[in-house]
Amino acid sequence: MMSEYPNYPSYNGCPDYHDHHEHHNHDYNDHQYDHCNFDMIEAEMMSMYDPLCHEIMHHVRMVCDRYDDPWRCPCPTREMVERWCDEVLYSWSPSWYSAEAETQQFGRRPLRSLVLALLIFELLRRRRRIYR
Repeated sequence: MMSEYPNYPSYNGCPDYHDHHEHHNHDYNDHQYDHCNFDMIEAEMMSMYDPLCHEIMHHVRMVCDRYDDPWRCPCPTREMVERWCDEVLYSWSPSWYSAEAETQQFGRRPLRSLVLALLIFELLRRRRRIYR
């Protein structure tokens, strides 16, 4: 019977995985991560964002604080998220950014796609503890 998913190779042969695994085994033995929680993990992983993402995330969070209510609206409509994305782009709007130039250069709007992805990430993050 053929599997629905491709047969991915094991990560055991991957040097990065091995180094990461050894690093964390050592740290666990030193009890460095004994009190690790979701907030600590999230903060550590968020620090890996590109500086541009950090800049945009500030505006994403402001828009979410203004409009999002995960208790009353667990799943915003696509139209709501699109409007919020427009507001993030409008409030962020650095001097070098132009939607028209972006569309001309790329034939689409990759920066808008990034903002939408960050917005959806933030909306999911805000719902994680409520609906788990």
